[in-house]
Amino acid sequence: MRVALTKGTLLVPPTYFALSHALAMPELDWQAFTLAARITDPSITIPIDEAAPRALGSPLPLRVAAQARGLGRMRRAIAAWNPDVIHQHQATWSLPAVGAARDTGAPLVVTLHGGDAYPRLGRGAGAAWNARNHTSAFEGATRLLAVSRYLADVALGAGADPERLSVHYQGVDTHWWTPAPNAEESREEPVVLFVGALSSLKGVDDLARASATLMGRRPHRLVLVGDGPLAPALRAHAPDHVTFAGRLEREGVRAWMRRAHVLVLPTKPTQGRQEAAGLVLLEAQACGVPVIAYRTGGTPEMIAPGASMLSSERSPDALAHSLDEALAWSEDERADRGAACRAWVTRERSLRGSVDQLRAIYADVMR
Repeated sequence: MRVALTKGTLLVPPTYFALSHALAMPELDWQAFTLAARITDPSITIPIDEAAPRALGSPLPLRVAAQARGLGRMRRAIAAWNPDVIHQHQATWSLPAVGAARDTGAPLVVTLHGGDAYPRLGRGAGAAWNARNHTSAFEGATRLLAVSRYLADVALGAGADPERLSVHYQGVDTHWWTPAPNAEESREEPVVLFVGALSSLKGVDDLARASATLMGRRPHRLVLVGDGPLAPALRAHAPDHVTFAGRLEREGVRAWMRRAHVLVLPTKPTQGRQEAAGLVLLEAQACGVPVIAYRTGGTPEMIAPGASMLSSERSPDALAHSLDEALAWSEDERADRGAACRAWVTRERSLRGSVDQLRAIYADVMR
């Protein structure tokens, strides 16, 4: 089976999700098609066709213009490869994939990842462009996949055909995201870990405040992995117990996860949209790390019941209460919760299970 994997732009890292299933299904013949790509991970061996390869290095207006000029070339390249299935990630910039599916008669699978499921995304000309792609993908897809039940409900509200829509959890590689081998009891202060954009959307400001209020009675080390608009302000006012690790490759993220007592991701709603899933929650739990999160969008679907925690409300005080509880766990309770987290991800949200489901979807759309 020849599968054309399509996406507007392809950046790895961080968007491993676009290629993870292909890498786990080597028995299929894969080719990725995109307007522009930046791949710095040498483990990515899937052939990639770029329609506008210089677009990523240009200023924004020139980049958009280059990508627009590449739409036709990308459509023709997909069609010329003669795929059995076309799989588009994100409804945004989906016109080449939709057009190629029309040209070749190949079934089109479109995975919705977040904002692309909503009826309106962006402003002005950008909103009109996104709406055109959104409508084209929703109407042209043989099958629409949403990365959570929450996002599927959003897509239904935006006009998706319920007969062509299903939930497909992305899953994480539980053979790669693993607890530390031969882990020994740590003598250092417990690590409270955050991985993501240092932005208000991701709630890192709430976490910083919650952590600061607890230091007097619950000593710990707060490690922030990532960068973003709040980084300067956070650095300017950070207490001594805060470590800024910056952006890290996957190996660096995994190393911190293996040292963490708990991972906290208090993502908040923004502009009427909410977190669709949150793969970092699954990655941490696969490493045997319980997580604390706000009840936002699809986040509850990524939480091991009874082992990880959802904060009672979205506020620094409520987050501090949850974090206080987590830092009070005994070593045995922390170990039991971590083991339960990993078992749940392996059973319910593994890449292997996601691949099996996707394989069945491909077979179904080809009938």
